[in-house]
Amino acid sequence: MKNLFLALTILTSMAVSAQIIVIQPVEVPAEMTEKFLDVELNYSKKIAQDAVNKGELEGWAVLRNTNPAADGYNYLWVNVYKDIATAVNKGSWWNNAKEVVGVETSMLYGFLNDLKMDQRYYYKQDLMIESIAAASYVIFNFTNSTEVEKHTQELEQYVVPHFKKMMPKSGMVGWGLSSKITPQGDDFATMMVYDSYDSLENAMIHLSGGGPIAGLPHEKISTIEWSMRPLLEVVVSTGPKK
Repeated sequence: MKNLFLALTILTSMAVSAQIIVIQPVEVPAEMTEKFLDVELNYSKKIAQDAVNKGELEGWAVLRNTNPAADGYNYLWVNVYKDIATAVNKGSWWNNAKEVVGVETSMLYGFLNDLKMDQRYYYKQDLMIESIAAASYVIFNFTNSTEVEKHTQELEQYVVPHFKKMMPKSGMVGWGLSSKITPQGDDFATMMVYDSYDSLENAMIHLSGGGPIAGLPHEKISTIEWSMRPLLEVVVSTGPKK
């Protein structure tokens, strides 16, 4: 647990601006949950960590939706790359399964064909507050705003310094803002802000308007209409490069 960093650049202290965050939701039915978690915790983590150690990946994580719809996506994969070139040019790290864990990729991940997987969403990390501790829960805040640059400037000026001051006593352990690369269009978010926390309680306090949200100079910050704000639990992730 000590090294439970949200490889989304989202919890990791090694995250820097311009990193590429790739998010992919997946729906895992109840009867396949045990199999899914066994593979992710006991195999995927080792393969992903090997990719991190080789510099092919900055981080990886599996998150669980704490309040999914009855027929909605209940898990989320997160991959973080150092730049666009690495994200698009490197071969898929999970194809190293045989080399790392001794199992052919097709045998290890064949069951994934029976799962409902969403498309991949690519974001560029624009702002972040370096994490001060491991995160257990993360709030993803998505918006379709057309004023991403304006929001980024205002959040950097007013929100970042306030959150840094409030983090030690609020349970917030990390924060970041990313702009969408692809897909783009009217039906897709243009920006994502994440808030990482040490506990479910502190994350819920944040969502209710308390914690570090209290005391923000709201009169100086343009209103952001969030299209979705899921709260996710960190199930497993890679640690720092070894």
